[in-house]
Amino acid sequence: MLLILILVIYLIDRVNAIEKETRKVMTSIHEKSARVATPFMGLSSKKLWDAMTGRATEGLDAEAIAELRSQYQVVLSKHMEALYQEGFKDGQLGLSGEPKNTKQISTSKGLVESWIPSAQANALYQCGLNASQTPEADWAPIRASMDEAGQFLLSKTLLDTSSPLSDWLMPSLNPADTTAQNSQAVGAPAVEPEVSPGSALR
Repeated sequence: MLLILILVIYLIDRVNAIEKETRKVMTSIHEKSARVATPFMGLSSKKLWDAMTGRATEGLDAEAIAELRSQYQVVLSKHMEALYQEGFKDGQLGLSGEPKNTKQISTSKGLVESWIPSAQANALYQCGLNASQTPEADWAPIRASMDEAGQFLLSKTLLDTSSPLSDWLMPSLNPADTTAQNSQAVGAPAVEPEVSPGSALR
């Protein structure tokens, strides 16, 4: 009888342990499903930035991070563009402000709050502000400042840095300059349509 009692107690303990482990697995599956169904797996603001800059994020493996990074390019591009345009518009109105380093970004998966360091947010805003008040012929220092900020943000998030940010946001508006550049290049393509100062990669 004693042996039977010990066996029954052991079996009950094992069943309880299995049920506990099963609940843990099911909870993990539900949480993962919920993250997948939420834009950027529920990450936003600085938590999203931290994940993109290589800081450990609980519950996300390398494959999930890689998937997020493929979508994050659009978020960061729109955020940088918005800061530049904000500064440009304020400059046209004779205003000057201090931009926030967070911004709600619209994506195909829904809205997500983007965060970037304040120094780069201020730099991009100032580039827009200065560009609106400076002749295009004198934009070189502004482009350099913009490219420095863009290089920092893109490299920190392990995104493509091969194209200077000023090529997107501050394209040349002088047709003569564009034509001259194209004529110097061997096999250069036809001149592309002009782009407004506030335009960027969409």
